[in-house]
Amino acid sequence: MAEALFIDSDVDAFARDFLDSPYAGEIYADWSLDRRLHAFLRRQGADNGDLCNALLDRIMDYRGMTTGAGSPTAH
Repeated sequence: MAEALFIDSDVDAFARDFLDSPYAGEIYADWSLDRRLHAFLRRQGADNGDLCNALLDRIMDYRGMTTGAGSPTAH
């Protein structure tokens, strides 16, 4: 069985969907990000190690953009 190939727009879509999901919220705050991503992807029927790694990188990029120095969401 061949693995699905995902392009950048797929990874972007998964990242946006993850960030809008309960897995990115308080309910799962005590879970590691890796565990939340795998659970989210399993729920989507797309639990794939390569996709999970790409998604993790993309989410970290998004997080860096939204919490950068000087941003209103910076802690």
